Amino acid sequence: AKQVLSNPSMGFLIVLFFFIIFSIANIYGTFAILGYKFYHFSDQQNGMLFGITGLVGATIQAGFIRTLSQKLNDKTIVLIGIFFMMIGLGFLPYGGNFTGVAFVISIMAVGSGILQPIIPSMISKYAPENQQGATLGFSQSISAFARVLGPLWGGFAYDAFGYQYPFLTGAFFTMVTFVAAFFLLKPDKAEAS
Repeated sequence: AKQVLSNPSMGFLIVLFFFIIFSIANIYGTFAILGYKFYHFSDQQNGMLFGITGLVGATIQAGFIRTLSQKLNDKTIVLIGIFFMMIGLGFLPYGGNFTGVAFVISIMAVGSGILQPIIPSMISKYAPENQQGATLGFSQSISAFARVLGPLWGGFAYDAFGYQYPFLTGAFFTMVTFVAAFFLLKPDKAEAS
């Protein structure tokens, strides 16, 4: 871990990856409660929303991300992904009805679908060849840790502050990562070295 994080660009990418996964995981436990309690969605509607999220994310990862990668540098793609995720998370508690929530969660899924493959790809590019396995393993461990902490924070925010706050704090964390990435992330490996 120390060797991986000794490279500032690599360390920043891993921290960025942590906060992106953490922000998504924030809503794991509370999204269904939001649907049931505040929007009065049925089990079928909640299931459809999760299905929409998966379908949009898979569509982005299946082909759209490759097109983006051919036209834009990594930094721009990451900023686009974070922006979509931030907007989606921030507006989820205010969707109003099923159609509104489906639209907003689709925006979030576009961001997540962009970020989940691009950041590990960037981590792989930054890693020296003899450390790629260790680096990717470490980044996956960090993402697993974020998946544990995110729902814990989401549950705490829900109980302590109100039903909107798992989503709003997730949007806040992604906003912080957006600003940090804008100023600190290098466009590609060649410019970072």
